Amino acid sequence: MDLRKIVIAGAGAYHFAPAILEDLFVRFRMNCEVWCVDADLDMAELTARGAQALARGFGTEARFYYTTQLKKAVFGADAVIVCADFLSESAWKSDYEMLDEVGLGKQVRLYGGLGGLMQTLRVGDFMAKLAEEMQEFCDPSARLILCDSSFGGMPLGRMCDAMSTMYGIPTLGISGMSEYTQEKLGLYLEVPREQLRVVTAGLSSFQWVTELTDLRSGESLIERCKKEMQEDSREELAAQYIDFYDAIPAGTHCMQYELLADTPLSPRRTVIYSGVGAGDYELRKRNLALLTVHGPLTPKGAAAWSQIRTSGLNTVHPVEVLRALWEPARSCTVSNLCMPCDGAVSGVPVGRFVEGPAEISGGQVRGIPAAIPVELEDVCSQISLCNRLYAEAAVSGNRDALREGMEIDPALTGIDLLYAEDVLERMMERQKEALPRFFESA
Repeated sequence: MDLRKIVIAGAGAYHFAPAILEDLFVRFRMNCEVWCVDADLDMAELTARGAQALARGFGTEARFYYTTQLKKAVFGADAVIVCADFLSESAWKSDYEMLDEVGLGKQVRLYGGLGGLMQTLRVGDFMAKLAEEMQEFCDPSARLILCDSSFGGMPLGRMCDAMSTMYGIPTLGISGMSEYTQEKLGLYLEVPREQLRVVTAGLSSFQWVTELTDLRSGESLIERCKKEMQEDSREELAAQYIDFYDAIPAGTHCMQYELLADTPLSPRRTVIYSGVGAGDYELRKRNLALLTVHGPLTPKGAAAWSQIRTSGLNTVHPVEVLRALWEPARSCTVSNLCMPCDGAVSGVPVGRFVEGPAEISGGQVRGIPAAIPVELEDVCSQISLCNRLYAEAAVSGNRDALREGMEIDPALTGIDLLYAEDVLERMMERQKEALPRFFESA
């Protein structure tokens, strides 16, 4: 493989960075130029130095740079992997205060409703700037991979759609949804997770279990899981959607309500379950420092690298996706890929972004058919159109697209459109510095 320049935006990402570094320098031993970008300069430096130690330890020729400035790193990149955290505590608090004040507390959401729309608009400005920089400073063939941990505030499907349809940048998304679901349902059904095959599909942040198999016996556990959830008082929300759609919600927690109309069972407001705190990041920094000093082939360095690697996602491999796209002779199967629909997810028009299992071979992406229940087809089609309109609005400041999306958004069912528009406008005005595309002429 020719020397490739790879930019990792969010190089300290707790869930994604370990597999990226492992694939580059341990599994595939790629000769490449790597730019580690992170808002935390210490984390960017430690990640670059830890990666350098892995490269040296496993005999890889690579060059390393670190910075807090994404624009500085993007020049001439062959690929940009974005796994940054986009959640802002102050912005989230502002959304909550405004919505709670007007009696719309249930719209305080991460991906859906008015709260999710605000999050989309904030992330959209960042992504639009990245797209403009890639258009100016990168070859048109440069790839963009967006990563979603489900906790970092990346509206994955919307941003993939925006970058692809609005800017023509080859973009795919990747998440750990099936891994999270496997972990939860393994515990729930008391089946060792490694003996449980789980397939999820649908839209980003709106996925459903399409296969649930006990590998020891080959038995499908779908019906058993539905029955147990319907009888479990702890799973009332999941049971409600099983009744509505004949499908088990994917994920560690039932978050599908974010993109749907309120019901008496939907939460008062979204609670973000990340499980990652400041202490985890401090431990990550300490282990990166140990890896840098001792190298991966000494006991201390190997122990540090083992802790780093086991703290990340196991099934999410952006580098493996890039290799399969760059080298037609290679192929790989991806558990959760956000991609333009090619018919693999039933009910969603071709071209709109969906998420599900996929195969990459011959440099082409093909969705692996994962039929969702017919009860979900119309709502998935509607949400996918809403996502496209919000994506366009987020990166362009197009208020017409914004209004059209709000008009069909299932999450705004029962809320007067004019009232919702007025509330959103006040929320945007309060955070106008984060939304320059909507206020440039103001």
